[in-house]
Amino acid sequence: MIEQPLIKICGIKDSALASKAVQMGADFIGIITYSKSKRYVNNKMAQNLAKAIRKAGGRPVAVFVDFSAKAMESFCKSTGIDVVQLHGAISKAEHHLLPASLQRIYVLSVNKNGSILKDDAGGLEHLDEKRDFLLFDNEIGGSGQSYDLNQFNYTGKFRYFLSGGLSPTNVNRAIQLTKPQGVDVSSGVEDSNGNKKLTLIQSFITNVRKNPAGRFGTFGGCYVAETLMAPLQELQESMTRIVKSNVFQTTFHDILQHYAGRPTPLTEAKRLSDFIQGPRIFLKREDLLHTGAHKINNALGQCLLAKKLKKTRIIAETGAGQHGVASATACAYFDLRCDIYMGAEDMKRQAPNVERMKLLGANVIPVLAGSQTLKDAVNEALRDWSASYENTHYCLGSALGPHPFPEMVALFQSVIGKEAKTQVHEQTGKQPDAIIACVGGGSNAIGIFSAFIDDPTVRLIGVEAGGKGNQLGEHAARIKHQRKGVLHGTYTYLLQDENGQIAKTHSISAGLDYPAIGPQHAFLFETGRAIYTSVSDKDALTAFKLLAKTEGIIPALESSHAIAYLLKEGRKKFSRKDIVIVNLSGRGDKDIPALKEYSL
Repeated sequence: MIEQPLIKICGIKDSALASKAVQMGADFIGIITYSKSKRYVNNKMAQNLAKAIRKAGGRPVAVFVDFSAKAMESFCKSTGIDVVQLHGAISKAEHHLLPASLQRIYVLSVNKNGSILKDDAGGLEHLDEKRDFLLFDNEIGGSGQSYDLNQFNYTGKFRYFLSGGLSPTNVNRAIQLTKPQGVDVSSGVEDSNGNKKLTLIQSFITNVRKNPAGRFGTFGGCYVAETLMAPLQELQESMTRIVKSNVFQTTFHDILQHYAGRPTPLTEAKRLSDFIQGPRIFLKREDLLHTGAHKINNALGQCLLAKKLKKTRIIAETGAGQHGVASATACAYFDLRCDIYMGAEDMKRQAPNVERMKLLGANVIPVLAGSQTLKDAVNEALRDWSASYENTHYCLGSALGPHPFPEMVALFQSVIGKEAKTQVHEQTGKQPDAIIACVGGGSNAIGIFSAFIDDPTVRLIGVEAGGKGNQLGEHAARIKHQRKGVLHGTYTYLLQDENGQIAKTHSISAGLDYPAIGPQHAFLFETGRAIYTSVSDKDALTAFKLLAKTEGIIPALESSHAIAYLLKEGRKKFSRKDIVIVNLSGRGDKDIPALKEYSL
């Protein structure tokens, strides 16, 4: 198998654009001969396209749907094309009559569950495994619809292209899951009007060709001091050798089920929907997990890994205290020593969680530097780890930091989205129209987004902390200000002042009070796959009280930001028939003492 997959861009109609795509790194350009396609080109246009593609160093591909062998050979002779892509029973059945000099790309269909459908055309037996490729696409080729890549499995002898719903956002993950010899994209690099976009083509190629582990487009990476490279390399190696193994995953999910309380329910909030006069609202109830928030998923996963690596001590940072409580809980479960770094200001705001951590056996270390919040707690935890990694694992609480932490945390939290996807279909018979989640570092959001990223019909909406104003220091809305930089080992969007210094942040919710956003969220925003907005402290408080009174559920202030978005926009952005899932990332018991100053 080749290390880097071949790249095929299908349906380009402009010769200059096709030439640029090849210069950027595309290997094949598909020329559509099917007259009913919006990407169709006539013979003269095909000749010009093929000439431009060859001149740039690429290979043009004639894409046929139910052409006879005679018609295919005639077209190839007139255009000089020597690669054919075969759709339809006639083209597949007659390809053996074509000259042996023509390379074949033989298309097989895959249903939405990832199962390869039987091919009745009879053309497979005439393929040459050294010359030809298969191409796996969804049942409606060219529609941009995806299928379940987790279930897709081809073990035959032919090299193959992966197609169906690929885009700059998901191609890297698709490659990791399926290990194809080539990838094929069409609608995934088009704008809403169906026009190929050079920027999307460039992003797609970059993510196939130059996207090393730990990168989400240009975001992510591992920007750390030399003293941290050894433990990070150990973690990178363990991701493949241990974490992704069937044995580890079976143990992990058994603990989630029998100790943490998974699966969590998907609850329809009917009274809230009626109050808003908006969509059907479903709450993914991470607040019902052991310890009261989604953080336990990641803490149990990382502490299980620490035991496998024979570590005896865990250090962690915490803002709202939920990750600290989850880490302390996991350490008690696995018999590990636990030290939690927490900003002194956050300790005041989240006093109940401080007491919970201590009760669970953790040593809570107050951080007095800087603004005494989450950013400063991360700084201290990283300093500790650089000097203690031989016996210590740093249990980072969100999908940020240096590689492999964003990938690792996202993997442990992906159970949220997988459950929600199954549950909403069971309850409604279809997939949701939108997913909404609050975003601090972004672990709860990426956990639920991950199952829906490949489905472009599902809107992904992240809600940041708008705080009490628009000036730096009054909020934690990173995407809104769109400044890029490095913080805590990762390249992403963050809040900086005019001198490039990390700016102070503010949020009523300690868990969102952080100046950077996880790199995968930065990538989802830049590629347009997700949108990010913000709501104020005041709006979050209103949502906090409303959910309690309408549904009898007290949400965390962090989760209240996602509810607040629906209060503001639900009626305008959605119809009454739309289905929206809100990730209720945690419960709000921890917030009640601190809310006295807001006259709750």
